[in-house]
Amino acid sequence: MAGVDAIVLGYPNWWGTVPMAVKTFLDAIDLDGVTIAPLCTNEGSGLGGSVGDLRRSYPAANVVEGLSVRGTDAKSSTRKAVAWAKKAIA
Repeated sequence: MAGVDAIVLGYPNWWGTVPMAVKTFLDAIDLDGVTIAPLCTNEGSGLGGSVGDLRRSYPAANVVEGLSVRGTDAKSSTRKAVAWAKKAIA
């Protein structure tokens, strides 16, 4: 992931945070100075504690405010997600 300045990190909210499989991926890459824009699907629990957990786990990264999308609304949320991502990683 050399040369990457920002990532939109999409994940489901599992027990109020980022799934371990996603954290395993993040642990394997250099996130120093990388902007992480969290995009979380859920069925009512929102982002849970995931943004704070990401900030604590990856202090060298810039974790910006995330976007919560209900799973039942995901299919109709493309425009909202694209607009958010453009602002989040600008």
